[in-house]
Amino acid sequence: MIFQIIPLPLNLIEIIAPNNYDLYTSIKIDKELWSLSIDPSNSYFKILNCISFFIIFLVFPALFNRDKYLMKFLFFVSIMGFCHAIFATYWMLIGNPSNFLIQKVHYLRASTGLYVNRAVFGTFLFLTAFSGLYYIVVFFLKNQITNFNFMQQIKSKIFFIRIFIIFLSLGILTTWSRIANFSYILILLSFLFYSKINFKKYINPLSIIIIFILIFDVFVMTLFFGNARLVQRLVEVSIVKDYIRLDLHSFGLEQFKNFWFFGYGNGAFEQIFKLFYILPETIPNDYLARHVHNDGIELLGEVGVVGVSIFAIITIIYFKKLLNNINEKKQFARFILLSLLVFILFIQSIVDYSLQIPGIQVLLITIFSMGLINFKKNDL
Repeated sequence: MIFQIIPLPLNLIEIIAPNNYDLYTSIKIDKELWSLSIDPSNSYFKILNCISFFIIFLVFPALFNRDKYLMKFLFFVSIMGFCHAIFATYWMLIGNPSNFLIQKVHYLRASTGLYVNRAVFGTFLFLTAFSGLYYIVVFFLKNQITNFNFMQQIKSKIFFIRIFIIFLSLGILTTWSRIANFSYILILLSFLFYSKINFKKYINPLSIIIIFILIFDVFVMTLFFGNARLVQRLVEVSIVKDYIRLDLHSFGLEQFKNFWFFGYGNGAFEQIFKLFYILPETIPNDYLARHVHNDGIELLGEVGVVGVSIFAIITIIYFKKLLNNINEKKQFARFILLSLLVFILFIQSIVDYSLQIPGIQVLLITIFSMGLINFKKNDL
């Protein structure tokens, strides 16, 4: 990414990136130095984000290296999501009026909170819900829970986590985002799957909590707060929108082929769209896409084969770290749940671009930083 924004002589760009050379020479600007990134200013800020992520990876495992510290962090994230969900649901009920923070134009009948897009907001909420559920897992492992009745829940912070998840579920539901609701259900099923592996039986303290969430928080609340509308969102087919999305996927793959080695620059898709996308007659002339609506295709185009190779190496190193001491219950739970979260995000990213949003990236990187914690055997 740093190499993408370094000014290079035009004759060198002709050798290493012919498509960049053709583009720059067609502009006919008398300029000797050009960058590989089509939008170097935006790429520069993306680099700053990556530096922030690197700092998080360095600092987080050192600050939250004990169960009690990690639980405090997860509890804080749950509270943060809870407050967002309450505000967003209330704001939706009063018609989503514009405020001093954001000008509301789209999704006036859906919960978006301080976010612009409902799918992005839904992603933020189910990541905070993941944190709350992971808090329960850490609590069980820390206290070696084998039986956990309702009265014991009331006496612990698990009771507050349950309240948080009720409102998080409501917030996710009222986004009316198909992919966010689908991903949330997969998150719950992932924890249900882990509970069976951990407790060696279907009915266990964790599965009871998850089943209650699935029955009450999801299905019962869906009946009271708009099941018909959500079902309509799930089954409706918008030919124009789906055509545009598939067309963007095809366009993104085409641009990856054009800039396959180094990529066209992180965060530069909007400029690529303006330069090369040919609007079909059925789409308004003022239509503008800032993302491919497929995070994988967008990443391929932005950083090319070189960047994707580096990312793949980093991912392999990360998962090797997760596999350390896999026989320990804490490490095993972490590996299973974070791996399932990656799988769910992969499914979501096929039709969504939430992972491109900086706020989502920071929260997600923080969650993945838990995989680098070296738990101590005598941690109490």
